[in-house]
Amino acid sequence: HANDLVGRRGRLVQVGIRASNRTRSEWEAEAGVRQFWAEDVRVRGEDAVLADLVAHLRALGLTRAYVSNDIDGTDPEFAPATGAPEPGGLSPSFVHRIIREVSATLPLVGGDVVEVAPPLGTPEGAARTVEVAVGYLRETLSACSAAASPSTA
Repeated sequence: HANDLVGRRGRLVQVGIRASNRTRSEWEAEAGVRQFWAEDVRVRGEDAVLADLVAHLRALGLTRAYVSNDIDGTDPEFAPATGAPEPGGLSPSFVHRIIREVSATLPLVGGDVVEVAPPLGTPEGAARTVEVAVGYLRETLSACSAAASPSTA
């Protein structure tokens, strides 16, 4: 539904996908969702994927962004207490870089973190997951705050 609300045409961008009930071509060609799979990050490298992400966002001509962070895109080594832990996910440091790069490209108007599920993990795993989620929220709020602050130039 979010894809329809933002008008499709690649305006919904997913980073860190590892499994899906649709093929990548179905998502991109039929649903109009731009995807950067976790495998892309491993094969091409973080810098290359970030450069492509930023280029894609700039090409859309958008004036602002919202970052919705599904924590099950993070590798379960770092965030195991989620509904769909899948090996081979993103590192928290890379997710922080994504938030910073997106906010450097477009002002962030908001963000969220979803799929944090402490009851599904061990106490240690739940604590790690919550800690990672809080870090993502802090990064997002900081970026939103910077976008809302008047320029001092």
